[in-house]
Amino acid sequence: MKKYILPLLIGMFPLHAQVGINTTTPNSTLAVNGSLGAGYSQITANSYTILPTDHYITYNGTGNATFTLPVIGTGATSYTGRIYKIKNISTSGITLQASGANTLRIDNTPVASFVIPRGAYAEVVNNSNTTGGTWDLSFTVLPKPSNVEIYGAQLSIPPHGGGSPGVGDWSNHTVTSYDTGTGTDVWWVISKTSTAYAHTSAYSNTSRMTIVYEYQGSPFNVTNMYPILTAGNNSSFPDVFTASFVSLANNGTAGRTRLTVSVARIDFIGSNGSNNSNWTGTFLLNLLLARKY
Repeated sequence: MKKYILPLLIGMFPLHAQVGINTTTPNSTLAVNGSLGAGYSQITANSYTILPTDHYITYNGTGNATFTLPVIGTGATSYTGRIYKIKNISTSGITLQASGANTLRIDNTPVASFVIPRGAYAEVVNNSNTTGGTWDLSFTVLPKPSNVEIYGAQLSIPPHGGGSPGVGDWSNHTVTSYDTGTGTDVWWVISKTSTAYAHTSAYSNTSRMTIVYEYQGSPFNVTNMYPILTAGNNSSFPDVFTASFVSLANNGTAGRTRLTVSVARIDFIGSNGSNNSNWTGTFLLNLLLARKY
């Protein structure tokens, strides 16, 4: 009895370059008509070496982390086309670094490491470079993830103490009329100290005021935080002001954040009939806090 094995064996292998899963008409080298699953890992450790079996990695640790990519070799460890997807859902940063002499490539300039900030997503693809080894970085959530936090608020500049009529200076938050904000996002005017203008034939000093504001929410992390101040005028008065930063520290009530600024009127100095440069209106201080981490 003759046995015909060869045709059966040939029938077990595809004779075309396109393979379909759940489809009889594949339109690509591999066509999947359905869902696709791959490896998923959630990491909380501050140091993690990415495995050849990893694919999608989420970081949810409590501090800055370092993720190290596998060493690029040859043959089975060349990893050409290998893709890693990394999502940072923590409040800290991930330093993604290559191994040994391998590099990362953002554009045409190789780098040893790159920081993935909180909320950012990075996709890492191994290219075909076997000399030195290179991983290409592409970003699908943030084109170039920012390493700056920004907070903005609009505060009040109270009337000058020497105005006519003026509003006397105070300390220890004894006057609440000029506080701004809602909920816990509130800034108190703790104190104001007014200095009247001085206008003589030899010199002129502007009317100015030193104001201490206190934030009533959770204290800011003031490390590497830089205030940007601009004075505004939404009234019918002609007054023009400039604001200068004095200090920012968590030295207020129960460790709250306090901001001290100096505000000066610069459109005119002195007295003109019933009007003088000791302002009597309430004006705006636009505050932008930027922290680099």
